[in-house]
Amino acid sequence: MAQIFYLNQGSVLPTLRIELVLDGRYEFFKVRTFNNAIQNADVTFTMVDESGILKISNAPCNLILTETDSCEPRYVIEYRWKKRDTKVRGQFKGQFKITFHGGLKVADEEKEIRNENGEWEKATDYPVGDMIAPIYENLIIMVK
Repeated sequence: MAQIFYLNQGSVLPTLRIELVLDGRYEFFKVRTFNNAIQNADVTFTMVDESGILKISNAPCNLILTETDSCEPRYVIEYRWKKRDTKVRGQFKGQFKITFHGGLKVADEEKEIRNENGEWEKATDYPVGDMIAPIYENLIIMVK
C-alpha cells in the first residue's frame, strides 16, 4: 500500500505534510523522550524518480506542533515545494529523514540503568541516528 500525493506540474501548492503519530504502544517516559528528542533533530526530504535518480536531496523541512484535544503533542512534517521540484511530470518516491543528534541530558530524578560494565548510570533513552518516515507505506508523489 502507498500514500499518493498529487501535484500539478510547476505548482508549489499544496505543501507536502506528513503527521508523526505515536501509536500508543510506548510508556509515558518514552513518549516524553521522543517529544524532547524531536526538538533537537534535523528533518529533511528526499525525492527520487522511477529510475532512482535524485530529484530532491535532503532538503530542509519544517516541524510543526499541531493542536489536539489530547495531552500528547503531535507533530507534522512539512515540505514546501520549489518551482524546480515540480518542473518535470512523473511519478516519484519521497521520504522524510529525521536525524536525531542526541546530546540531551536526562533529569536527575529519572531512572538509572546498568551499562555494559555493570555500573549504574543515568538513563539516556534519547534516540540518536536516522529515522525514515513514512515507516509503514511508501510515499508516492505524482506530478501531473
